[in-house]
Amino acid sequence: MHNERRFQETIRAIQNEWPTFVGIYGGIVLCLIIIGVSLQRMWFAFIPLGLAGIILLGIYFAGRLWAIYQLYDNDGIRPHDVLFDLGQIQDTETLVYVDLGNRRRGLNLARRLTTGKIIMVDIYNPQWTPGQHLVRQRAGMPMAVPDPRITWKDSQFNLLPLPDQSVSIVMLCQVLSELWQQGDQEILLREIYRIMKPNGRLLIAERVQNKTNLTLLEGFSFESEQYWRQLLKESGYQFQREINLQNLIHCFRAIKPTPYEAQQMALELNFES
Repeated sequence: MHNERRFQETIRAIQNEWPTFVGIYGGIVLCLIIIGVSLQRMWFAFIPLGLAGIILLGIYFAGRLWAIYQLYDNDGIRPHDVLFDLGQIQDTETLVYVDLGNRRRGLNLARRLTTGKIIMVDIYNPQWTPGQHLVRQRAGMPMAVPDPRITWKDSQFNLLPLPDQSVSIVMLCQVLSELWQQGDQEILLREIYRIMKPNGRLLIAERVQNKTNLTLLEGFSFESEQYWRQLLKESGYQFQREINLQNLIHCFRAIKPTPYEAQQMALELNFES
């Protein structure tokens, strides 16, 4: 029973990404066919090519399984919990969790609160976040169960349903990278800036480029750490801290500066330009 619970989220994540694993399986079968035909027709030059393909696909398959386990399983790195600690959130505080329908993370975070509240804001829209893996992920999510600590809201990324300067903590876990149109990421960050109080904390977790995930053939689709730092700066935030989680995901903490600090930042920016 423990092993079933341990790998339950890993199995769900694999099901959500089944096209990737079907592609890996198909590639391995193709390499085996190349080797078989080459042996039959004595095209020996193609045999090392087929073997190299099998090795590379095998490495990617093993690495992808390990990454999924670390990112999504309950015994993995749990980036939302790392963000909770990075933000030094008290169990009596109220936080806004902006997501794309991953209710499990919100339910897990609510368990860490006593009299605190979590406002779950779902900004999913297939036009803005067209990834099919999100469709499959959302289909497997638990229902939005009643909980006095949780408020569920549906929203748009460019118009969050909260008043100006009304919240102190906002958390996003692998959300910004799903917004594929140029400029949408900054629009969401500026909308969060609107609802956030001065000195409010913004907590972000994203996959980033590094040597490890580049060898897994998937890192080219990730932005760099510097990209996210620069985006935070351009959106008006003051960067504070960051944590790297096993070269799989990067966590950032930034704050909304006070009006005086924001003015100083703007003056420095103009001076540099």
